[in-house]
Amino acid sequence: MSSGIFYMVMAAFFFSLMSVLVKLSGQVFPPQELVLARSILAFGITAALIKRKGLPLWGRNRRLLFLRGVFGFVGLSAFYYTLTTMPIADSVTLQYTSPLFTGMIAHHYLKEKSAAREWMYFLLAFLGILLIIRPGYSLHTIPAVIGLGGAFFAGLAYNTVRKLRATDDPLSIVLYFPLVSMLFSAPLVAPVFVMPRGMQWLILAGIGLTALIAQLFLTNGLHRERAARAMNVSYIGLVFSTLWGIFLFDEIPDWRTIAGAMITVFAIIKIARSGAENVISEELGEQINKSD
Repeated sequence: MSSGIFYMVMAAFFFSLMSVLVKLSGQVFPPQELVLARSILAFGITAALIKRKGLPLWGRNRRLLFLRGVFGFVGLSAFYYTLTTMPIADSVTLQYTSPLFTGMIAHHYLKEKSAAREWMYFLLAFLGILLIIRPGYSLHTIPAVIGLGGAFFAGLAYNTVRKLRATDDPLSIVLYFPLVSMLFSAPLVAPVFVMPRGMQWLILAGIGLTALIAQLFLTNGLHRERAARAMNVSYIGLVFSTLWGIFLFDEIPDWRTIAGAMITVFAIIKIARSGAENVISEELGEQINKSD
């Protein structure tokens, strides 16, 4: 196994571990409190790195930076909500559809061309998503639609990040995600705030730390491996999440979830190989800032 593949596998593992901690915490804390806790830690670390590098704290294109933060906040909030309300494998699978929206939005927003074959795979992926959501059949239909909406906002966030490359340092772009998330989540948390006790503090800190460790592995993996191959390996995270769901939460996926996930992943991999590699590789580089 190459070092790049190893790093991508470890990144997927720590992403899945973060999802487990969010799901466990969701039994005690409202989802927005988890968003707030993660954002405080991420903001502190990012601000310290910006200060160390001597960069302008608030960036240059502040309007677009703020918009990136809003998109990221909505995407993260939706993801954390689905983790606390539906099986972890379903939630993570829906989150992994964000590359689809990234590519589709880039076609209109960034005027990037997509081949006819790519649109065929877009359609195939959404057929797989329908198997997972099962509209009118599953008790988790509404949370699943919210999760899909979160993936769409993640796609908006990633395209905004790509636009910001011309004006701002990556750290400034990252900073606005937790900054805006803190501003928006704090008022929502105030009426339902639950004071952490004992080990709960460590679990909340663990959400931020596992996300940070995953980003470090992800960054190293993308530096050492081709984008399309790195993306293929990243989907092992679905396997990790499924196993966590089975052994920790007694969540046995049915054939529809398995078939839907396989179809969706197959379609996204085909899109990456048929010309959308740049979009998806950048999406992978930013993914932790959502699940961000």
